[in-house]
Amino acid sequence: MTDTHYIERKDLTATEIIDAVDAGSRIVIEIEFLGKPIRMAIRKRNETYYCDTPVKLLTYDTEAEMRTCLERYRLAKPEGESSREDELELSGRSDSHNPK
Repeated sequence: MTDTHYIERKDLTATEIIDAVDAGSRIVIEIEFLGKPIRMAIRKRNETYYCDTPVKLLTYDTEAEMRTCLERYRLAKPEGESSREDELELSGRSDSHNPK
């Protein structure tokens, strides 16, 4: 039986998500889209990675393609230190408020 882990957007890095699905787990990421909560399931079957969305099933043949998907849709937390965008999100500020 597959373990299913429910997380929110940017709770885990792309590496952590990929490691979990490589180990046989399914990761369900809850995000807000157009003001409504939706779930995206990340899983792997045989050698193919899947990203199930409410409107489309995305498939990827390689780990690199899956990583690109996680980063493109901003589902994963940035690797390493927090990004500048995350720092601004947390402080409630945008770049337009920062003096240069």
